[in-house]
Amino acid sequence: MRLQFEFADSVRLPSGRRFNPRRPRSAGPLDAEELAWCRAHGVPLAADPVQSGMVVLDCPDDLEDAAVALPRGAAAAGPAVAFRRWAAQDLPAFRALLDDPRVWRHLPEPYPDPLTEAAAAALIALANDAPHHEVRAVIRDGVPVGQVRIAFPPGSADRQEAELSYWLGAAHWGRGIGTAAVSAFVAQCFRRHPGLAALVARVHRDNAASARVLARAGFRRAGPGADAPEIVLFRLNRQG
Repeated sequence: MRLQFEFADSVRLPSGRRFNPRRPRSAGPLDAEELAWCRAHGVPLAADPVQSGMVVLDCPDDLEDAAVALPRGAAAAGPAVAFRRWAAQDLPAFRALLDDPRVWRHLPEPYPDPLTEAAAAALIALANDAPHHEVRAVIRDGVPVGQVRIAFPPGSADRQEAELSYWLGAAHWGRGIGTAAVSAFVAQCFRRHPGLAALVARVHRDNAASARVLARAGFRRAGPGADAPEIVLFRLNRQG
């Protein structure tokens, strides 16, 4: 991969150690000081789902799975996250995250008070089995903290547009995880689906935190929901 910006092969960081932004991806994700230097110098970054960290977008890629470029206009800052399908052994964690009325406050379905083990298992099965959507657990420091999902219109052949939705366990709010997860997942969706032209998201008008997450991920307001005046639509078109 060819770097699209100019800087010396090696730079000296404030701590005094040397840092080579052209190092190969296999050298590992950037640490906090390296990330700070890259952001200060406008270096494009990518979320690396394999190594659960950030790397320079155009670093020499000597790993098999591609890193995920952040969408244009998206925030590059944030904690490292990864994605995988929910597994049967995640049931206790899934239930603990979702059995909370705060999480359900702005979700389209009512809170099943309480969320039983059987209901949680059914939700995991639905997440993994439905052909019209892709659901992934958000992994932070090796454990699930929430979920991201894209859903295509049922029966759609071209799959040019999909709806994005997401949630985080309340204990993980306010830490930048939502912005990091949405930004990385959006980029991954556009990479995995070449025919995908746009993503849309529906946010309750009182959910200011979710609106900020979408704005930082590059989404723009697209007006009120046609069938629900309390819903605000956001949209992100494929870039380039």
